[in-house]
Amino acid sequence: MSETPEVIVEYAYDHISEWYLQWVDSQKSPRERYTKRLLEELQPSPAILELGCGPGVPILKMLLDHGARVVANDISTKQIEMAKARFASATLVAGDMTALNFEPESFDGAVSFYTLFHLPRSKLKAMLIRIHSWLKPGGVFVFNLATIDEEEIHGEFLGYGMFWSSYDVGGNEALLREVGFDLLQVEVLQAGDGKLEEDDPDFDAEFMWVVARKKDSPAEQNALKMVELECAVGSETLHDEHLLGESSQSFEDDNENDENDENSLNR
Repeated sequence: MSETPEVIVEYAYDHISEWYLQWVDSQKSPRERYTKRLLEELQPSPAILELGCGPGVPILKMLLDHGARVVANDISTKQIEMAKARFASATLVAGDMTALNFEPESFDGAVSFYTLFHLPRSKLKAMLIRIHSWLKPGGVFVFNLATIDEEEIHGEFLGYGMFWSSYDVGGNEALLREVGFDLLQVEVLQAGDGKLEEDDPDFDAEFMWVVARKKDSPAEQNALKMVELECAVGSETLHDEHLLGESSQSFEDDNENDENDENSLNR
């Protein structure tokens, strides 16, 4: 029986944790700029949820330095241990993000970088609905997504098996609006401005960066109840066919596109 995506991702990040810390600590990316935008949108001492915090560098550190009260999660127990050693004031939770439970409207903001595309895309809608419910009205969510329309990509990352799954830009935007987010900013950027060396893990990768706000009027919130109910009864259908188009072929069935897809999702 094949391993689940969650097991694949957890195992890989547990085993690359030390190298990953060194790498992210030396790299600059739009995540710092987007985190700054989040903090500018919120009141002082905000309650913030970070999904995919890794070892806590650089985003968890930025949030805490700003005075935020942070709950941070990562699927990798090893990386959570590393974050705890550096940032004792944060609440750190190891495990699958889809198993998290918080009271509605617990957070002023949320952040998730290089993380959501490790979920099977059949689970993405349900996860976004939960994030939306955890935000206070008017809460802000900053994050990035991949831009390839692939249900499953199995590849290698730093010597370990890895899993990715994604919609294209149009599919991502439609899903976010369906869930109930206003899209304040969306941009598609090549990692490293397209200037990375071929041996860099993000070489030739492209990401969709988003600033989204939870709609805050009663009428808007009532309109979302049917979407939330659909998710609660177990429907994880992400989009109608007119939003998503035809299903893409599996990673294994298209050897010609293997290298391009893997390079575009190297996280």
